[in-house]
Amino acid sequence: MPRNASTEEIKRAYRKLAHQHHPDKGGGNEAKFKELNEAYQTLGDENKRRHYDQFGRAFDAAPGFGGAGGGFQWEDIFGKSRGDGVHFDFGGNAGDEAFDINDIFAGIFGFQDERTSGKRRRGKDIILELSISFERSILGGKEQVRFRRTVRCAHCAGSGGEPGSKSDKCKECAGTGNVRKTTRTFLGSMTRVETCTRCRGRGEVYTRSCSVCGGRGLAEREEEIEIVIPKGIKNEDTLQLSGKGEAAGPTSAPGDLYVRIKVLPHKIFRRQGDDLLMKFPIKISQAILGDTVTVNTLEGAVNLKIPEGTQSGDILRIRGKGVPEARGYSHGDLLVEISVDIPRRVPKHLRDQIERLKEEGL
Repeated sequence: MPRNASTEEIKRAYRKLAHQHHPDKGGGNEAKFKELNEAYQTLGDENKRRHYDQFGRAFDAAPGFGGAGGGFQWEDIFGKSRGDGVHFDFGGNAGDEAFDINDIFAGIFGFQDERTSGKRRRGKDIILELSISFERSILGGKEQVRFRRTVRCAHCAGSGGEPGSKSDKCKECAGTGNVRKTTRTFLGSMTRVETCTRCRGRGEVYTRSCSVCGGRGLAEREEEIEIVIPKGIKNEDTLQLSGKGEAAGPTSAPGDLYVRIKVLPHKIFRRQGDDLLMKFPIKISQAILGDTVTVNTLEGAVNLKIPEGTQSGDILRIRGKGVPEARGYSHGDLLVEISVDIPRRVPKHLRDQIERLKEEGL
């Protein structure tokens, strides 16, 4: 890693390695995790980092940072591999910004402080697979999808209480909707914020629970939605529909719906990038003398000129009849592979003529 790496690059490296070596994770290493945090606290502080860049190590007075026989090295933590599997390669640049240790621990380990305790978790995403015809993948269109998901209860509007019933402040969380559990670590006091199980994060408890959802504020529902298939979509492409995933709570944003596309094969056409390929049989006479034939494309019939002396395996191009660009600005081409159809039996009255062709060396 270069010494002029931005704080964002160091932050991304720290997040990845801290997740890998945290003692609570499978295969974690407390010694490496502690060393990593010491390095991060130095490199994330402008004054400490300037000192390190000048003298090649962190403050000698800080245990584990330097002094005789010890201390981290920039390359050891964030760059060159030491043979112990700790290695991180950087790509791209980002603007410098201040580090926020709470942001990192909230994203990795679920810890939060007073500034982040009010945040609500987001609902889970839903992943579906949708099979579409080859024609639909090329020309685009619309498809209906049915699936079940958790949504806000319509009867109680997500409150969890029976309409008309009274509510009181939750005594378990004092109306905050969260329960905080503080633990001491070598990084200081860390607070883990959990959703209150009594009021389910709402901060209030109703005298009568909703008769439909039982107080959850959520209910399962089967939905049918219309999916717009863009032109030229490929097999295994994924469409994202924001807010169509699972609901996590009355105050939480729902997850997203991801629709993975499976394109069914076609009997005639196959795709090659933005071009379509097909085989087209012609007669011997057409191959020898040439002709104009009708070819059925996905967008209608077109005429195709067969040149004299066309051979089996020759590919003729019909421009603009391939895969359309999603924005409709251009098309690929249709590539027609010629196959000369040779009859298995020749009528007797034609044999003499073919024999003469043979004598002529044709």
